[in-house]
Amino acid sequence: MAKAKGKISKLENEFTKQRDIEMLQKKISNKLTRTRKGRALGIMAAFLCLILLLGFQIVSAKSNAAQINTQIAKQKANLNDEKSKNKQLGMKIKQLNNNTYVEKLIRERYYYTKPGETVYSFPDKAIDDLD
Repeated sequence: MAKAKGKISKLENEFTKQRDIEMLQKKISNKLTRTRKGRALGIMAAFLCLILLLGFQIVSAKSNAAQINTQIAKQKANLNDEKSKNKQLGMKIKQLNNNTYVEKLIRERYYYTKPGETVYSFPDKAIDDLD
């Protein structure tokens, strides 16, 4: 028999030895299971953090791309407007280089006349001139 702890003593026979071995194996198994679960949870937490980080980057990249696309669309619209204005101004420049057009424009807008000409003003035409 084993040493007595107080009034209770442990029996030393095959059954108790087998039971002690099984209990020790169970403790070791439980410890390994807890260790493996802890590792698995740690790995899962790391992957979850990685996935969240990458997901955030993807969402922010898509948001930036959408903003850039809207800016591109606005700039294209502005470019088209400026091209049309440029075309109109180019046509005006060509017209201003034409002497007959310039002469007509000066006569209509500024009422210039050639020496010896008389300008007559009509009532229906006067309304258009006020604009």
